[in-house]
Amino acid sequence: MRKTYLALILPTVLVIANTEAQEAASIELGSFDLVPSLQYKFGHDDNVTRSNTSEINSWFHTISPEAILLNNYGANQVQVGYRLESKDYFSSQIDNYTDHFLNAKIDHEFNSRNRLKAEANWEDGHDDRGTRFSIGNGSTLNEPDQYKSSGLEAVYSYGALTSQLGLDFIFDYQTLDYDIESDVYRARDRDTTTFGGTLRYEVAPLTELTLDYTHKTVDYDFALNPDNPLDSTENLVLLGVNWESTAQTSGYAKLGYRAKDFDAQDRDTFNGVDWQVGVVWQPVSYTKLDLTTFSNTNETNGEGNFIKSRTYRATWSHDWLERLTTRLVTSFDQDRYEGEEGVTTRSDDTIRVGAGLTYQFRRWMQFNLDYVKDTRSSNRDIIDYDRDLVSFTVKVTL
Repeated sequence: MRKTYLALILPTVLVIANTEAQEAASIELGSFDLVPSLQYKFGHDDNVTRSNTSEINSWFHTISPEAILLNNYGANQVQVGYRLESKDYFSSQIDNYTDHFLNAKIDHEFNSRNRLKAEANWEDGHDDRGTRFSIGNGSTLNEPDQYKSSGLEAVYSYGALTSQLGLDFIFDYQTLDYDIESDVYRARDRDTTTFGGTLRYEVAPLTELTLDYTHKTVDYDFALNPDNPLDSTENLVLLGVNWESTAQTSGYAKLGYRAKDFDAQDRDTFNGVDWQVGVVWQPVSYTKLDLTTFSNTNETNGEGNFIKSRTYRATWSHDWLERLTTRLVTSFDQDRYEGEEGVTTRSDDTIRVGAGLTYQFRRWMQFNLDYVKDTRSSNRDIIDYDRDLVSFTVKVTL
């Protein structure tokens, strides 16, 4: 069935006439411009709940309208947006969902030395069955886990864009609140506060040294064991370099140290090496290779004190025609669940391979054809799964 579907879609996409790319049109509303869009996706998922045994095959379709209000004044911009995403599975209706997203952004330049970027967001979202807290146990849920989240991010930059020395101050506050009020779900709710900064120093044309510092606190609303909460404090220091050695190559490399300290005495402090590396190679204007790797610590989803993760990713994109682009993506994620006493440390490896095609049918209409294969292996057999996802997307603007 999947081969038949691809055979029908590909010729349709490839014979579309080539047109010149332009920005989406807008509707003038006083001092604001309204930019509406609509995205429709149709596809097939052969393992909806990412299960090791009880796999659910289903066709699906997703509709996602969005409206963005923009106001540009000089070099500054204010933006307010709303997006709805509704997904229906033809053979697994309990996995259907409707999510809502709100955000507001401001990009303001006080003068040549002082700039501010800030964004507030709110989400009425969900976790798919078989993801996050229900990994390996998605079939035990009667519906996706639903939550509300909100946040505020801000970056204040000091120093002219042409100056040798620059400093960025960052602040990030995020909340997570699951809808169900049982103790198990209340124990997931948390507030995360992050602040810090980045010092940038130009040592040569198109090359700068960076020093990053962030301090993060994670406060949970409820602890299943009041004597052993998951509340923690984390500090990260990274020393790195940003460069653009030629017109074809640019990148960044950062290496440093991360420490995560729990409020509970029974939970061990974590200390370890951290890194962030990214290289973009573009030998010609129509082809680009992007290589990325980084390490991170994530909050636990039910096992261990926290998740130590490592990610390796490669993306290749190529413009065959002015309006026809293909992309290949592969990634490898390692998740190690640290701190569980008396049992073998859980370790999950996930490999993801994807291919996509984008065609700009008209200025106001874009087609995307995508295929993704996920494979996860773990030393917990129930966590293993294979999944193939194919989709065809139409995006329409004014």
